[in-house]
Amino acid sequence: MINLNTSKIKFYQVINIFGETMKKVYVEGYGCVLNSADTEIIKNALREEGFEIVDELDRADIAVINTCVVRLETENRMIYRINELKNLGKDVVVAGCLPKALKEKVKGFLHIYPREAHKAGKILKTYIKSGKRVEGLEDDKSLHKKLNYINSSLITPLPICEGCLGHCTYCIVKIARGNLISYPREKIVKKAEELIKKGTKCIFITAQDTACYGFDRNDNLANLLNDLCSIEGDFIMRVGMMHAKNVEEIIDELIEVYKTDKVGKFLHLPLQSGDDEILKKMRRGYTVDEFKEIVNEFRKKVKNLCFTTDIIVGFPGETEEQFENTLNILKELKPDYIHGAKYSQRKGTEAAKMKQVDTKIRKQRSEILDKLRRELSYLNNKKYIGKKLKTLILEEGKGYTENFKVVKFEGGSIGNFKKVKIVDAKTFGLVGKII
Repeated sequence: MINLNTSKIKFYQVINIFGETMKKVYVEGYGCVLNSADTEIIKNALREEGFEIVDELDRADIAVINTCVVRLETENRMIYRINELKNLGKDVVVAGCLPKALKEKVKGFLHIYPREAHKAGKILKTYIKSGKRVEGLEDDKSLHKKLNYINSSLITPLPICEGCLGHCTYCIVKIARGNLISYPREKIVKKAEELIKKGTKCIFITAQDTACYGFDRNDNLANLLNDLCSIEGDFIMRVGMMHAKNVEEIIDELIEVYKTDKVGKFLHLPLQSGDDEILKKMRRGYTVDEFKEIVNEFRKKVKNLCFTTDIIVGFPGETEEQFENTLNILKELKPDYIHGAKYSQRKGTEAAKMKQVDTKIRKQRSEILDKLRRELSYLNNKKYIGKKLKTLILEEGKGYTENFKVVKFEGGSIGNFKKVKIVDAKTFGLVGKII
């Protein structure tokens, strides 16, 4: 636990010495694409209130850290980094999932919660002036105003909702981000139009679960993507992680919109376990067979689909046979990429109270999974040799293909779309030549 009892005194010193002059703030962020979007929103919200954002920590008076807490190892890294910033003599503001999910771990610091990212400037300014945190800022009705604080770049994350509908027994992010609040479709589309006009070529559609978008407002993801596809301009979208049980609800409409040129052929669908009993313990809401049907339907109808999945090994009670079931399903489905993780016990979750698998066994299973994911990734990438793929050039010699595989080549003008012929395959990427 961290406790910084002198933080208020130092913030007051800023005002006493400099009056109304706002201070230099260094902001760093960790975690998923959604959290990356929140980091940029925090920066822009601070700028709006007169703070100067600096890129060098040694120039800053105040350090804001936008935290991730998805795994215990991540939490420990966050705590270490907060201590490090504190020991450098910086006033530290802790934002993101850690202070919301595990408030007691960061007592004594000013907190900015995920649903307050767009109010970061107001929160910090008020705290500096009064020594008090503005309360009641987690206003669900104004959440869509986060979109106002997103700036255009070549690749721009675009949040479409906050929270989710899931109740996974292992997930601490649910505690941090709460229940589903979808942003109005017309406001998302308007923001996307603005970004594209200003030069964005790639939009990362992001959320805790993109597939449940709109379920709280009689709408859905397919409707949103159709509207986004109608925007004029040369751009591509990558749809972020989707929960299989919610994809089932809209699969036909979703596949149809996936066939359009502006939707990247990228499907991030976490399996988490290849055993039905473990899935039930996780409370995932689907069976292995139901999951396989979704993947097979997409592959049958969407050309060059890049299928990415997530797997948790060593979930409480997982037997050797159940782990083998997971490996067998992966060998059958052959995902292009697997995000593998050892189960991490998270305080406040149901799974933390279950009988745990020995940490050595978790580590062994993680190593086995890592070997398999490398083999499957390379096998998938080899299939692309000889194919010609539309590619967005991200930097000289590197780009994203139409299904969001990383490809390297010689030359290229940043921000342009080019056809690239694939000439070689690596474990986690492709090699090509611009045609």
